[in-house]
Amino acid sequence: MKFTIVFPSHESSDLSIAAVFTPCLVWKEGKKQLLNPHPDNPNYQKGDLQQLFAETAVKDRIAKHTKKVTVVAHSTGNGTEEHLSLLVKDLEDTGFEVNIVRQ
Repeated sequence: MKFTIVFPSHESSDLSIAAVFTPCLVWKEGKKQLLNPHPDNPNYQKGDLQQLFAETAVKDRIAKHTKKVTVVAHSTGNGTEEHLSLLVKDLEDTGFEVNIVRQ
């Protein structure tokens, strides 16, 4: 699996961030790599989302009008159900209400 997180955004913009495993977790926006938090470990680790927020400007771009996010779990890729569960937990720990869509 790979995941797309659709964050609340302002009217004039869109904010979708991908969590892809190539084979290690890489946070991407479109084709642009934002962060490779642990290039020697292929698994999503608890706190990887918070590290993305701490080391990039993504958090500053999230609109404040809602705390709802959608995670699209794509059937292709090297991610696992456990990775999805950890991602959802990280989002919930950050205060988001998560809706999962499987594709």
